[in-house]
Amino acid sequence: MSNYTIENIMASSNLNTKLKLKEVADKLDDCEYNPEDFPGVIWRPKTSYGVVIIMEDGRMMCTNVRSIEDVDKIFDQLTKKMEENGLITPRLSCPQCGAIVDAEDVVCIECGYLLQG
Repeated sequence: MSNYTIENIMASSNLNTKLKLKEVADKLDDCEYNPEDFPGVIWRPKTSYGVVIIMEDGRMMCTNVRSIEDVDKIFDQLTKKMEENGLITPRLSCPQCGAIVDAEDVVCIECGYLLQG
């Protein structure tokens, strides 16, 4: 077996929601947004070497991290900041099937479980 070192991990995630990128860039610190040059927001948190590219359709790409724990940490940090700034609706999981649901959903679309009643 060869010796190797992990230098960089790339990971993607999807918020499954449309975003207003100008609003994202205005409300989040450490962002770059130049729609004439690139169609996404680039978020570079001061607490990490990681970089996240945020697209209008909710897709996110994280790069320049070295562990799965770093990926989890940076996506969790970004999602929390987006929720706190009203950019996305807080997400929960369905207690019956585990599907991701919005906080204001009444019924889980995956299994039909009544979330509010």
